[in-house]
Amino acid sequence: MSMMRLLCAALLSFAAAGAQAQPFPVKPIRLILPFPTGPGFLIGQVLSEGLRDTFKAGVVSEPRSGAGGSIALQTVARAAPDGYTLLVASPILTITPIVRPSLKLDPLRDFAPITFVGQIPNLMVVHPSVPAKNIKEFVREARAQPGKLTYGSSGPGSTNHLVTELFSMLAKVKLRQVPYKSATFAVLDLVRGDVDMVIGVSTSVAQFIPTGKLRVIAVLGTKRKADLPNVPTGIEQGIPELVAVNYYGLLAPAGTPAAVIDTLYREISRVVGSPEARKVFAKSDVEVVNSTPAEFADFIRKDSAKWTKVVRDANIKLE
Repeated sequence: MSMMRLLCAALLSFAAAGAQAQPFPVKPIRLILPFPTGPGFLIGQVLSEGLRDTFKAGVVSEPRSGAGGSIALQTVARAAPDGYTLLVASPILTITPIVRPSLKLDPLRDFAPITFVGQIPNLMVVHPSVPAKNIKEFVREARAQPGKLTYGSSGPGSTNHLVTELFSMLAKVKLRQVPYKSATFAVLDLVRGDVDMVIGVSTSVAQFIPTGKLRVIAVLGTKRKADLPNVPTGIEQGIPELVAVNYYGLLAPAGTPAAVIDTLYREISRVVGSPEARKVFAKSDVEVVNSTPAEFADFIRKDSAKWTKVVRDANIKLE
């Protein structure tokens, strides 16, 4: 080979190496949000602002709500696995593929977990006309009148529908579902006394608790809430499996390079752990729970298995 050819080969090699070593990111990152409002939307906004400090190319939040979160899930699952399209996930990540099997989505096969960001506990609340002060008393009421006590949900296949089905199976009671277009409508009807009980995130019911318009009978997290120190968890009330939180985390399309996942994990953890972010999250009752990609993957695996069993045992079919 001539000297000129050797020189050309060397230059091409250096050019290829330089292209491969190009820093990430070199263009804006999209955060796909399955929700137009609420804690998940807030988390997307906080991450967008915080990541811009490091990712000068920009980070934009892009709401893609609708169809039980399936639009957002499909958008990210079908995106190029390069780290430029990320999902801000909630329980729809594990629940939607189960109740809508025609989507043919799998939370671990089609996505690459980056990190768990935070969680909000669900609360079991009743209208004051329901005499129960705790789970034991509520179960006694429900068993005395099978199918009479009602609960509001965001509709068949929604998170609070499945959580209430989980409770019903564990407690061996029969409740009657009253579906609504959203959790907000369910809670408002609960306040009016049109339904007896709702299981919902703390932020959706908090304003009605101090005034006595709603009564909390259980916290469905692993520990009591600081602002509700006298309300025991479902675990403390004798149902150890009754744990259901609204979680939030970041995922990329499956096949995204490990180096890109590591960069995103490191920077997202920095933002989430900052005092500014924690202060904003606390106002929306979001408990920061940072995790490694492997830990988040393990959580998703267990959560998916739990809801798969609930959907099967309760014979929930949406299609």
